[in-house]
Amino acid sequence: MEFLRKTVKVGNSSGVILPRKLLGSEVRVIVVKRPVNIKREVMKLIDSYLADILGIYITNDSPIEVLAISTSIKELINDEKIKINIVPLSVIKRDIKNLKLKEKIMKAKVILNKSLLYDLKNQ
Repeated sequence: MEFLRKTVKVGNSSGVILPRKLLGSEVRVIVVKRPVNIKREVMKLIDSYLADILGIYITNDSPIEVLAISTSIKELINDEKIKINIVPLSVIKRDIKNLKLKEKIMKAKVILNKSLLYDLKNQ
């Protein structure tokens, strides 16, 4: 018998719910895909750029895409799990009328600097 299940919260732990008929059985659990901690992964990937970063925002959940707004750096970081686009604030302000960019900013979720995102949404 083989099952593919998501883990669920069980007290302070996580567990896998199986059919009652397996109660008392010995089972093997293999982790197929670990969850991604987006904030931690992004911070690791852009660590060397952090001094110039003004704000960081998740613009898409699947595949994971992140917009990092900088003072002057323009860079694209493609990791196997996350794509990070570092763009200067001046470029964002210049291109804010672009419908695709405006849509991404309107849907964005904050990782760092909520007030900058609020200002961009109101432009």
